[in-house]
Amino acid sequence: MTLISVPSLATTLIPLVILVTTMFGAGLQQTSPMPYLSIALTLGYLDRLGPWSEASVFPTIYLVIAAGAGAGIAYAGMLQLGDEWSNAAMIPMLLAGVGITILQIMALSVHLAWQRRFLPRARFQNGAHALLATLVGPTVWVAVSMALYAVSPLGTYGSIAYSQYQFEPLVQWASFSGISGIEFFVVWAAVIIHRCWSRYANESLQSSPSQDQTPRSSQHPSPSSASLSTYHLVRRTLFAPTPTFLLVSLFVSIYGSMRFWNASGTFYQRPLADTMLPTVRTSCVVGSTDISNMPLYLNQTHELARTGSKIIIWSETVTTVRSTRERDALWATARNISQTYGILLGIAYDQRLDEEGLVGWTKNMYTLFDERGKVLFEYQKANPVFMIEATVQPGLWVVPVVNTTYGRVAGAICFDLDVDNFIAQAGHREADLFLQPSWTWGTIGRLEAMMQSFRAVENGFTLFRCSSWSPSTAYDPYRQLLGYKENLGTGTFTAELPLRGHVKTLYSVYGNVWGSICCVFAVLAVVLVALPQEQLEQLSARVPEWVFGENGRHPRRGDSESTPLLSDQLE
Repeated sequence: MTLISVPSLATTLIPLVILVTTMFGAGLQQTSPMPYLSIALTLGYLDRLGPWSEASVFPTIYLVIAAGAGAGIAYAGMLQLGDEWSNAAMIPMLLAGVGITILQIMALSVHLAWQRRFLPRARFQNGAHALLATLVGPTVWVAVSMALYAVSPLGTYGSIAYSQYQFEPLVQWASFSGISGIEFFVVWAAVIIHRCWSRYANESLQSSPSQDQTPRSSQHPSPSSASLSTYHLVRRTLFAPTPTFLLVSLFVSIYGSMRFWNASGTFYQRPLADTMLPTVRTSCVVGSTDISNMPLYLNQTHELARTGSKIIIWSETVTTVRSTRERDALWATARNISQTYGILLGIAYDQRLDEEGLVGWTKNMYTLFDERGKVLFEYQKANPVFMIEATVQPGLWVVPVVNTTYGRVAGAICFDLDVDNFIAQAGHREADLFLQPSWTWGTIGRLEAMMQSFRAVENGFTLFRCSSWSPSTAYDPYRQLLGYKENLGTGTFTAELPLRGHVKTLYSVYGNVWGSICCVFAVLAVVLVALPQEQLEQLSARVPEWVFGENGRHPRRGDSESTPLLSDQLE
């Protein structure tokens, strides 16, 4: 087999199409259908290459470069901080795109390896084997993604789940399974698309056997044979991958639609007067780390409090304190405001660490005061942004949750909410309201606001986001938009937040159990794919017979590779 061969037209063009679909998939210009197409095309391309060989090396590298470039371009604006576009700032994102692409191709390769090993007789048979084969890819994908998000300095950036933000019923599924469940659904859908297209393209190969090849039992079926055939037909139909996927899709859509639709407690046809909730006026003061603007920020805070706001927070790093003395002075001012107006006041500031001997280092701080001026929490940002906050000292990996007049209030800063398993602490501790200072830049502001709204659905709290240079937003636990305003370096934002309380979700109670289950089965799938055939046969002999075949045993190597065979045809 040669290492280099002349590529076909399809081998050349498909990766370019994958580049485009990836570029408009997860990223800064998301289009919901694109990830389905990108993954399905990648599966088709890898399937066309066949099992790993020397001849597949260069086509695979070509695919990695194309898909990686698409992923990098999708997030090209992430590190663009200045007014001028910097090509150098694209390099880290392109490298990250290639790395993520390699991991995703590995997950899809496990899916194809499973299919080749355990469905050699009939690639498109219907039954438990075929259904299981379609679940391997999504399972391994979720496991790889979970491992990536756990160690990635970019948090959950790159998740295909966020590309579905326009598909509200699917977003609601995050309350059940987190973004892992959404990723599972998207990849499963792509697997089904690839399966259906491959079946259509290869339909001519699924011809009926000739007369002399037809078993006598098929020519003259006995009553027992006909009964057995009916049994296997029903079994294969019951576990047919495509109908099963469509039924699951219907369930997810109904669940999500009903959850979103009944968010205000309107079931069944209740009037507005019976479903209205008391609200609390919550406001945001937007700033941009400019000490000279402090009088403006304080005047805006006073004005919002005078006009009825009961909760006020500042956007991330509104000001900078250069010493403990300056911090104490800022605290004294905040205490005075909160006591004077009887409000909850959250101040966000950058604290330099020169006094501690860490010249050039800072802490990104957020302190919340109650109506009496008491400090409810003093929080230090736990997840500084990769590269952008290279000199910011991270705080403890603990989300503060405190009792207030308006329920249990939690808080964290900006990028913290891109780390889903970190914010899950707030859901587990039954936070009612999450107050988030934020600051973003360039083109990522809208993406950040959208991504972080998923945390409200997952954890069952109302999210109030106060941000500079990006949208300030308010979402309830059902992701119903309560308020939205775009600000640059200064401004204010106010929303009336219903005092709904915490909404229990499966995710908030048990965490990412869906992802954990996927990790267990992904390890099992990789082991079974990697085992030598001899060891696999020895293993299969020790496992209950029903796991390995429709007739209760592992398929034989000599079985036909045409259509699914019934047990009376295997002898």
